[in-house]
Amino acid sequence: QETSLSENARAFALLNMAMSDGLVSSMDTKYHYVFWRPITAIRAGDTDGNRKTDPDPGWTPFITTPCFPSYPSAHASASYAARTIVEKIFGKKPRDITLSHPGIPDVILHYTMFSQITHDIDDARIYGGIHFRSDQEAGARQGRSVGSYVYKNNLRGSNDDEGRDDDEYRWHPRRSHGRTGSNDDEGRDDDE
Repeated sequence: QETSLSENARAFALLNMAMSDGLVSSMDTKYHYVFWRPITAIRAGDTDGNRKTDPDPGWTPFITTPCFPSYPSAHASASYAARTIVEKIFGKKPRDITLSHPGIPDVILHYTMFSQITHDIDDARIYGGIHFRSDQEAGARQGRSVGSYVYKNNLRGSNDDEGRDDDEYRWHPRRSHGRTGSNDDEGRDDDE
């Protein structure tokens, strides 16, 4: 899709605003809930009030555990906010997306949908042992809501008189948000 320099600048600005706001809102929410990370939950499994849970004091995650609460996932909040912006600007149609990094030249990832990228981010945080699925689901809902709000309210043109419903963009970690939220209560919206 051909875009002008000013359209590219606006797209990147909205993308960065949404990701930044997603991270800020996630950190604020983390310290509201103060939910333990898997390393704490698994090692202290006998303290969760469930007699069927056994501790594993030697368990370690694949990824170094961050020093702040787990819920909601900041990576999910930022990535779903970014995905929301990109999909609102460029649409959800399939495309050829290739990701690589010079630090790991033998790893090249190919995607056809932006949703595949956010789902891989979700799975990486869970398989890495630093998040629960519920962290990712809440972060996804939060990120979608933040991304929708940023798209609707930031960098609006002078001729944009479209009204907005502020209640539509208020995020709550346990609520699905209809038009601006997920297609299901699990936080994953497979639209491939």
